[in-house]
Amino acid sequence: MIIQCESCSRKFIVKDKDIPKEGRIVQCGYCLVTWHQVPVSVPVSATKPSINKNPPIEKVKASDGKIYKFLGAQWGELLPSGKTGLLAKKKISKELNKLTGRKEKDTSKRKKKIIKGVDPSSADIDSSRRLPDIYKPKQGLGFFGYISLLIIIALSIVGVLKIFEKELLLYLPKTEYIFETFNNMIVIVKELIKSF
Repeated sequence: MIIQCESCSRKFIVKDKDIPKEGRIVQCGYCLVTWHQVPVSVPVSATKPSINKNPPIEKVKASDGKIYKFLGAQWGELLPSGKTGLLAKKKISKELNKLTGRKEKDTSKRKKKIIKGVDPSSADIDSSRRLPDIYKPKQGLGFFGYISLLIIIALSIVGVLKIFEKELLLYLPKTEYIFETFNNMIVIVKELIKSF
């Protein structure tokens, strides 16, 4: 069955079994208008068509002096050519919604649905397994954790080599160049710290 929004005229495909014979309340996913929908095969009798006292306003002038048009979910700037330009900022959108009497889109519904997704009846299962993956704490060090671990390991190796410098030079005289490089790096780091 195809149903059509009464406000923005968008069409949606719905399974026939989703709407019972007595009808049900449905909501447009685009403009969030709700209405009572009955199955198409059931003849509708004695229902008065609802008259919208506030017809949809096409153009509204905001406090910034620009003219805006409602695009179904957001306000867009109306250009002189008749096309829509940039979308309105949040502050302007709130002002225009107040002027036209539109309700703002509530984003807290999605968060509630995610939290309700956890089944409270599964009390016998471990509590860490009941939570979806997005609620589990991260495991592992991450990129910067590994970088800091490598720096700590490198500094500890340099420290051990610095402690046993004289003994290593006696047995391996060619390592003198390595120790010279370590000393140069230490001097550079000290001068960098002093410059601040």
